[in-house]
Amino acid sequence: MREIRLPEYNRYRSLSDELRDQNRLLVLEAAKNAMDQFSKEMLRIGTLQGFKHFKCYLRGREELLVTVPRVLVQTAEATEAEAAASYGIISVSSNELYSSSPAKRISPDNRGRAPASPADKETARASELECVFLIGAYVRYKSPYVWLRSGDLDGYTTTDRDVPLKLQTTTDWTNAQSTVWEVIAELVSVTTKPKPRNAFSVDFSLLESLPLMNSMLASGALVRMLQEISKKSSAAQDKLILNDLQRLTSMHLICFTTASEHFRECEQEGEGVADKSRRR
Repeated sequence: MREIRLPEYNRYRSLSDELRDQNRLLVLEAAKNAMDQFSKEMLRIGTLQGFKHFKCYLRGREELLVTVPRVLVQTAEATEAEAAASYGIISVSSNELYSSSPAKRISPDNRGRAPASPADKETARASELECVFLIGAYVRYKSPYVWLRSGDLDGYTTTDRDVPLKLQTTTDWTNAQSTVWEVIAELVSVTTKPKPRNAFSVDFSLLESLPLMNSMLASGALVRMLQEISKKSSAAQDKLILNDLQRLTSMHLICFTTASEHFRECEQEGEGVADKSRRR
């Protein structure tokens, strides 16, 4: 066996340390890029309105507040649609997470970190029939966390609101890298009773009550988001989403056509006024 001299050993050791440092930097860069993508997803979904089972409020680049009702609000339309669809809820990485079986109780993740916004300074407050969650995408943590900020979650007894929730979508995020909407779907699943079949059901009555331009913009943004969500859903969930997507697309086109006609009429009226002025 060839004897390795000290200079060679030091050179090999130096090379090994250099490779290890490079790998560590690559891992850190990958985690940073993943968190950056998660933050961009939060920015997109945080500016949307029109979902029936949750509302979002974007609070900076790294924080998203999600309000989820504890009791499912049944409407004649929703009851009929859900009764006709005997499917499990959304399925992303596990059928258990979004099945119609009783929701698992959520426990605290004592290994997690505290949020940048302490609970004692939280201004968001929920009613007795709601829960408010904080999704934090802090780059320095290298993984998103979720905290219960207001309201009572069934089976969750921890009083320290700065301890994050132990969720399936965030526990092994480094490997699974769940999307923001997968995290929100789990929050709806563990909060709302009875569990809605489609966490991303659209509140058409809300969209129809908005001014024309607002309705057109909101419906268009929702169309794009639901298209992305449907790509990662199960076949059963995809059918429920596509039903809403079809109606939403039709609504958006009607709003767009109506708005275009309105602008055309205004333009023609403006030209008529200009002609009269020139004649004078």
